[in-house]
Amino acid sequence: MRLSTIGFLLSEGWEAAVRNGLVTLAAISNTAVALLILGGLVLFGMNVEHMAALQAQAAVITVELAEDADSGKVEKALWANPLVKEVQFVSKEEALRQTAERIGLDVALLQTDVGGEPLFANPLPDSFIVKTADPQDIPQVARDAEQIDGVSTVRYAQQLTEKLLALARGIRISGVVVAVLMVVATLMVISTTIRLTIYARRQEIRIMQLVGATNWFIRIPFVIEGVLGGLAGGAVAVAILLPVYSYVQDYVGQNLQFIDLIYSTETLLIFGVGLILCGILFGAVGSLMSLHGYLRQI
Repeated sequence: MRLSTIGFLLSEGWEAAVRNGLVTLAAISNTAVALLILGGLVLFGMNVEHMAALQAQAAVITVELAEDADSGKVEKALWANPLVKEVQFVSKEEALRQTAERIGLDVALLQTDVGGEPLFANPLPDSFIVKTADPQDIPQVARDAEQIDGVSTVRYAQQLTEKLLALARGIRISGVVVAVLMVVATLMVISTTIRLTIYARRQEIRIMQLVGATNWFIRIPFVIEGVLGGLAGGAVAVAILLPVYSYVQDYVGQNLQFIDLIYSTETLLIFGVGLILCGILFGAVGSLMSLHGYLRQI
């Protein structure tokens, strides 16, 4: 295709978008609304999965040692597992102090000596706190730790961890399903809007056919028009969604500190560019879908 032809088709697409201002505005508005809903659902799903993953990552394994255990050998065996990310030793004295502080008891009273003997015998064992690189590996690492000589008990919040991991997987799968449904719905909305544009210009299309224009020659200006509408709709959606999300993130950060929302300039920039690219893609595909159906009928 010659450059002059490409320039002509580009100018035709632009002029058609300007000439049919109301229809173009309707297409941009519908695209923006559809992308706002899609973008909002994507951000919501990303944050819910992020928080579930954070809670799962906070889960640890407590490996309690027997009285006569060699802590050095146990630690070496724990580090030998490639799934282990961190191993921290907690002495029985430190465990007692932490437990006392957690339930509000006086640590000094628990450690008081009477006749050379402590007032209360420390029932807690030495232990290791083990973290994994991937929360999915916690059950496997716990089973491996139970086989180490000198280990008496291995504990972790099994039910809570498994539920959090299942929740994260469920959110990921549900997010994909919802995203696909929203993409289909968005394409249908954009395709229907562009179909109205095609119907309003049906005489122009017929004249082009009568003078010998090919179907692709007819399609390209409409595709360009759809791309421009998608670009504008995506830009509008980003201009609304990102400031609203920034406000929500700031409000949550000040008033609900226990909720950790995803927020970084790089992430939001990538998300905004992706939403605009989705608008461009939807505009092009919606135009092709509408034109394909229309040109087959005439």
